[in-house]
Amino acid sequence: MNMLWRDVFVPDHVVASDGFTAEVGGMVEMPLALFCRFRSQVSKDGDHRPSVTSTPGDHTHPDNRSVYDLVGQAVAIESTVWSAGWMLDVDGLGIYVSEADAGPPPGLPTSGVYREGASDPAAPVPEPGTWTRVRGQLSIAEPYETGAYEPEADLLRHAVRTWLVRRAVRLDGKPGKGRLIQGRGQDAAVIQYADLRYNAAWTTVGYLLDLEQVHRE
Repeated sequence: MNMLWRDVFVPDHVVASDGFTAEVGGMVEMPLALFCRFRSQVSKDGDHRPSVTSTPGDHTHPDNRSVYDLVGQAVAIESTVWSAGWMLDVDGLGIYVSEADAGPPPGLPTSGVYREGASDPAAPVPEPGTWTRVRGQLSIAEPYETGAYEPEADLLRHAVRTWLVRRAVRLDGKPGKGRLIQGRGQDAAVIQYADLRYNAAWTTVGYLLDLEQVHRE
């Protein structure tokens, strides 16, 4: 599936602590994860073909980035940590899926991304081979996620791809009560520890990458 995967989030700690680096125009190997806010099983009479669509977001906060609607098949997987974690195969690409929680009761303040009301519940996860539609935002799949499933090596082979970095946007924010109250996105040529901002004016939250899969012969 040849397309541009926009706004894939890489948190600042992945750069600061895990040593993640990349540059626009260069290659990077990484698996993808989706934080699922909506899930439903494709009906027997539905379209059983993989698909990817997205709704553009903005660069003011990670929660506001592009939202993806994916259709694919659930992969056989055994979670050693989470009961509501699984993998979706979209045209041969394995994407790790974690499930959003239901939001707080009406009238209480909300912060972050919660499960949509019409969604299937987070658990149980789809049976292997089930055609499933999900909606959520993409990020790098971190080691604590990929290491929580078996068979780990097989799943990583299913998920890790070589990507051409088409764009990188550094997200900085001003801290406020509960969450960032002001954010900004700035194009970056390189993702590296030295460019992270941790000062009184701005704090780097992470990067958004636009990625194009590189198909090896």
